[in-house]
Amino acid sequence: MAAPAAHHHHHPHETPSSGCLPDCTLETALKIIIDVYHQYAPREGKDDYLSLKDLTELLKCQAPTFLAACNRSRPEYIPWLFKQADVDSNRNLTFEETIRIIGLLADDAHRISHDEDRCGPDKD
Repeated sequence: MAAPAAHHHHHPHETPSSGCLPDCTLETALKIIIDVYHQYAPREGKDDYLSLKDLTELLKCQAPTFLAACNRSRPEYIPWLFKQADVDSNRNLTFEETIRIIGLLADDAHRISHDEDRCGPDKD
């Protein structure tokens, strides 16, 4: 069913058959996450991953709200987080491994949006 003409905005990247809003907000958000990852992951040659130093810089610059709460500012927190995410223990995080950390950031942001306790176990 076509949307009423009055509410229809044309965007160059819009798929006409899609019943969604013209701007795919989630896809835009994912692209931004990937762009941020690439800012910190060395891209010369095949090194598309994060070292502990890269992850530390990324979180300190891009996720200060996350790091400020729940005793996450303690010096051993980011190394611990890195170790948790580094599934194959090769001391580098692939994008897939990094997404586990992005998931924690998203969960924290979701808790903030509901004004929930950010540090206790997850309610849902």
